[in-house]
Amino acid sequence: MDIKTDRYKEIYDKLIWDGFCVIKNILQEDMLSRLRLITSELLSQQTEQERAAHRSSGSMISVYSHSIFSELVVYPQVLQALDTLGFIRPKWSSGYVISKPPKSPPLFWHQDWWGWNDPCSYTPLPQQLFLMYYLVDTSPDNGCLRIIKGSHLKRHKLHDILPAAHAAELQQVKDIEHPAFRIYPDEIDVPVNAGDLVIGDSRLLHASHSNQTEEDRTVITLWYHPYYDLLPSAMRAHIGRLRQSNMWTDEDWERISELTPVYNGETEPIKWNRSPGPDLI
Repeated sequence: MDIKTDRYKEIYDKLIWDGFCVIKNILQEDMLSRLRLITSELLSQQTEQERAAHRSSGSMISVYSHSIFSELVVYPQVLQALDTLGFIRPKWSSGYVISKPPKSPPLFWHQDWWGWNDPCSYTPLPQQLFLMYYLVDTSPDNGCLRIIKGSHLKRHKLHDILPAAHAAELQQVKDIEHPAFRIYPDEIDVPVNAGDLVIGDSRLLHASHSNQTEEDRTVITLWYHPYYDLLPSAMRAHIGRLRQSNMWTDEDWERISELTPVYNGETEPIKWNRSPGPDLI
């Protein structure tokens, strides 16, 4: 795992100010092999209708679909990395298997944060992080990640022209000429090797290239809240309603119990809002 104590500040600063960082060699080979096998089985079960509905992303399979993902939520090397970065009591909320099939279009530009109604969303500290585990080497040819550095803290012209994130018109790629699919001069590619981990601020504008190869490009994305206990009560009220699933066993739920967000107050959950307001300048 490429995160030595003397480098933690460099990596932390990159995450806070650029909006993302990469940690090499997080997944050991046995876990990587198991994840490849399980995700391949899950993808083979998708219907044509499901594939068409998510033509841009490729798939949106909940991690509640298999027990192995509860192991990934508490993967020791990842929890160690989060701890080293200063996220000592993170909470986990959800995740998906997102796989771009061969010869598929790019993933549209978007950001994943939903709490823009609260002032804390306009500060440097992240409210939510995405952790992306790529199961294959990535490049611009097979759909590597694209990001716009600093767009989690500074307004970009995309903020004013993007429709609702993950809307059907984008997922189904009804108009490939839409600005959400374009190349922008300030974007950068984030190619990685299989087993690497990309950590990003959920407010960061990101997308991916098209997959021009003959192989699937699969990533597992999990969402964590690094400072859950410090979030406003209305946010914790929303996050604390962790979705349940009959696909996970009692053992799975016990495994992640320390990372389960709990809210016992009486505050109403914050209203869901995926669009940053004028305070993002």
